[in-house]
Amino acid sequence: MKVCVAICTRERPILLRSCLESVCRQDVPDGISMDIVVVENHSEEMSRWVTEEVAREFNQTIHYVLEPELGIPFVRTRCGVFAAENGYDWVLYVDDDEVAHPGWFSTIMTATGQYEADVYYGRVIYSYPPETPEWLIPESANKRPTGTFLKKAEGHNTLVNTRVFRDDGLGLRFDGNMRFSGGSDTDFFSRVHDAGGKIVWIAEAVVEEMVPANRMTLRWQLHRTFRVACNISKLHEKRTGRLNASIKSLIKGIGRLFSAVFVQLPACLVIVASKERGKRQAFHTAKQVASALGSLSYFFGHQPQPYRKVDGA
Repeated sequence: MKVCVAICTRERPILLRSCLESVCRQDVPDGISMDIVVVENHSEEMSRWVTEEVAREFNQTIHYVLEPELGIPFVRTRCGVFAAENGYDWVLYVDDDEVAHPGWFSTIMTATGQYEADVYYGRVIYSYPPETPEWLIPESANKRPTGTFLKKAEGHNTLVNTRVFRDDGLGLRFDGNMRFSGGSDTDFFSRVHDAGGKIVWIAEAVVEEMVPANRMTLRWQLHRTFRVACNISKLHEKRTGRLNASIKSLIKGIGRLFSAVFVQLPACLVIVASKERGKRQAFHTAKQVASALGSLSYFFGHQPQPYRKVDGA
């Protein structure tokens, strides 16, 4: 069994090195070969030197490929097509800002013999800067058992059968029209499911994402909630049409605003009894409002483009 670990990157050599080193340290089970491909979303070789240094240090095969068309959908598609065209059975996506835990690779590969699926989706846990307020950190919990079949997945820590990309298989690609909006991974794996592909959750296959300090602000978190709501509406449009998605977004937006104002806002009075609980409740209320505004923003034809800039470059 041939596996290609695919790392998408763009001008983040320091993060990329940590990710590469964590992958190279993995134990590879008998009967499986593991290579790595780094696909840089750039017209110039910004991170080749890091790739070559790590390859020499660990005596590991690491391919380095450029994808000059800006946007994560093009990079993820290039990873999948590269793996399919070069004879790999599986492509295992991991983001350049993630570090694989020990046993990650063997755990997710073992799952291929336990569950019949086209996509195996592992867990991502988050490490936050020490100065992050407690009320801003979401509760981290594995809410589903291993082996749960899903209707969608995300593009990090995801093992994909290359038949999903091959012309004699499903022949799917990530949607380049979503290059800067986000959500192209959820859209892609939803289409894998719609095409008959099976997606299974593997909770024990863990990678850890290092969250940069600029993302742990109230402004960034609320804007993320806003754009996620926009993206969800856009995904509904792709599946059910603009009219149905607009009606659904309008109903969602109004409903969330009503809930925030008349249900969650009064609950913020808990701050009298517990300051931290009050702050967390106020944050949840603000996110509800941001989500409502995101749904309504889609209704009025606005789509945010947050990925034009690179965090951590």
